[in-house]
Amino acid sequence: MPVRREDWSVAGARELWDAGVDQLGISYSKEDPIHVLVDAPEHRIQSDRVVSHVWSGRLPAGSLYQLAPGLLIASPAFCCLLAAARQSTPRVLALEMECLGMYGRAPIPRGFLDRDPLVETEELANFFSDAKGCPGSKKALEALKWACERSRSPLETKTVIVLVLPRRLGGYGLSLPDLNCRIWVHAEELQISQFPVHEVDLCWPEKRTIVECDSYAYHVSPAQLNHDAMKRNSLKAMGWKVSSVTDGQLSGDALDVLARQLGIDLGIKVRLPDPQRRDWLLGQIL
Repeated sequence: MPVRREDWSVAGARELWDAGVDQLGISYSKEDPIHVLVDAPEHRIQSDRVVSHVWSGRLPAGSLYQLAPGLLIASPAFCCLLAAARQSTPRVLALEMECLGMYGRAPIPRGFLDRDPLVETEELANFFSDAKGCPGSKKALEALKWACERSRSPLETKTVIVLVLPRRLGGYGLSLPDLNCRIWVHAEELQISQFPVHEVDLCWPEKRTIVECDSYAYHVSPAQLNHDAMKRNSLKAMGWKVSSVTDGQLSGDALDVLARQLGIDLGIKVRLPDPQRRDWLLGQIL
C-alpha cells in the first residue's frame, strides 16, 4: 500500500505513475487495483485502478517504510492494523499469519510464493500495543493470540485458524500447534524410519500428534506420494499419531469429524461450534 508524502490531487492516479511505481515492479489495473493511503476523504484518488484508504489520525511508529524518494509503503504491521479496522477477526488472523509465515499470496497458478517471514510475533504485538486507541488495534491484538509463525501455505493457515479459534468464532478451541517443525530420529529409531529427520506441518509435540496438510496440486505425483507414505509410516512406527487434511475436509460435517478425530489423538473432548457459526468462519477464510 503506497502512500505519498505530498497531498494528492484529483488526478492522483497520474501522480502514482509519475512517482515511478511501475519501475518498482508494482503493477495495478481495474482487476487488481493498487491500494493507497490518504489523510482525508477529499484526497481520495479518482481512478478505477486505485482504491483509497483514509487515515487521519496519528501513525504509530513503524507504520511506513520509504520505498523510493517521495514514496512510502505501509509496513506489514500497519497493513494488519488497517485490515483490523474493517474486517473480521478471522480475516485479520489470516493476514497476521501470512505476515508471520513463509509464503505470500500471488496471482500465479499456485496462488502463493515462498518467502521469508515479514515480521515476528513480538514485533506485531509491540506495534499493536503502541497503536492503542487507533481503529482496529484491539481486534488486531486479540487475533494475534491465535497466530502461529512459520505457516508455509494458505491451507496450513486455514487449518490452524479453524482448529484453534474459540467456539464463539466458529472454531474448535484446540491449543496452538507448532508449525513446520523438525522431528529428529533417535539412533534406536533409525531402523524403523525412512529418513533421519522429518519436517511436519502442524505438531503438538507433548501429545505426539501431527497434522499434515495435503494440497491437491502438490501431493499427487508418484514421487510425492511415495515420500508422503514413507514419512507417515515412519512417524507412526515411532509412536506419532498422524492425520491428513485436504481442502475438502475443511467444510461442513467433514470438519466436525476431523476435529473429533484430533480430539482423540490429543486426549481431549472437542466441543463443536454451532454449525452456522462454523460455516461463517469458513466463509471468512476462503
